[in-house]
Amino acid sequence: MDEHRFRFHGDRCLRLTLLPCGLVEREDLNQLVSALSENGMQVTIARERPTPLGAFNSQRRQYRADDFLVIARKQPGERVLVVTNCDLYADDLNFVFGLAESFGRCAVISLFRLRIGVTEQEFRRRVVKEAVHEIGHTFGLAHCAKPSCVMFFSNSLVDTDRKETSWCEACEKKLERGLGHAQVFQEHGG
Repeated sequence: MDEHRFRFHGDRCLRLTLLPCGLVEREDLNQLVSALSENGMQVTIARERPTPLGAFNSQRRQYRADDFLVIARKQPGERVLVVTNCDLYADDLNFVFGLAESFGRCAVISLFRLRIGVTEQEFRRRVVKEAVHEIGHTFGLAHCAKPSCVMFFSNSLVDTDRKETSWCEACEKKLERGLGHAQVFQEHGG
């Protein structure tokens, strides 16, 4: 099966700032920068920030994802993606792999659960999927009904593993209409 890759190109590229929050391995950040940069994003890594005060819920033993978005909003940049190793939750969900502002500029992903039961290569692929998924939300993309689309809602790691690293044709068209200034296409690769 061919893997589809997303690509931003055209008169300007997407500028993304990765904002490590809490202890995040530099290699994890570098690998994500490499994967996103290969696909037309201009990615920089900001200085690491501590986990948000008050984000930890001692009863759940997890961190509230919305609190990480507050930190992201304070970071300058076109798009800001917080990367953390904290186990995140939102609203009444048991956990989330990530969270984003719809039509906003900020998102967060957690590496915590993405490491479970996979090789290093599979972990890296999961991280890219979650990053692209949350970036898609910042452009206003909703969850997609197609299980292979990166915008499909991942209720489990099985859902995440089934997804590609790119948007399906329908989501890509929505993204193109929404962006106007940048063209997005899928490139077949290995």
